[in-house]
Amino acid sequence: MLTQRESDTLEFIRKYIKEEGKAPLVSEIARNLGITSHGTAHRYIKSLINAGYLEQLPLRTRGLKLAETQDPDSLSLPVMGKIAAGRLIEAVQDESEINLGDMFLGTSRYVLKITGESMIGKGIMPGDYVVVETARAAKDGDIVVALVDNNEATLKTLLINDDETLTLMPANESYDPITLSARRLDIQGVIVGQLRTYP
Repeated sequence: MLTQRESDTLEFIRKYIKEEGKAPLVSEIARNLGITSHGTAHRYIKSLINAGYLEQLPLRTRGLKLAETQDPDSLSLPVMGKIAAGRLIEAVQDESEINLGDMFLGTSRYVLKITGESMIGKGIMPGDYVVVETARAAKDGDIVVALVDNNEATLKTLLINDDETLTLMPANESYDPITLSARRLDIQGVIVGQLRTYP
């Protein structure tokens, strides 16, 4: 298992290679991690190489390469095709892969387990897990983690009203909307994903 810092390092390297088409420098990795020591960043890289996540190409300034072998701890799953959830259609075979890390992971993200039924109309059920992107602001219609009066946290759809109030809207008719002044509400994060397992 990787440490949090090693996971952060690997995530940054993966994202950098995907976006830039080349590996980051040790100095760029250190800067992203918020550390000044290149030696510490190099130690994280060495651990990832030893664990089989990275390969070091000799005699290259940007000589890091993602390991090609499928690691048992990989967060990628194969996409086998498409299937209808409505009318019956032929299942279409596909040959691609979804990296769950790219979809859900991030240094500013965390997971909350759902209790209660106030958001079942949005398909968010008790026992589900939601992935939250830390944020201090949100757009109208976002599903947010909100702290009311610095005391009580809740998960609701945010509605921004014309009279400078905010409404926390449930997705269940058994629950009442909560409308309050903006100063009473602190946005803690915005929902960016949802996870559910079946027995």
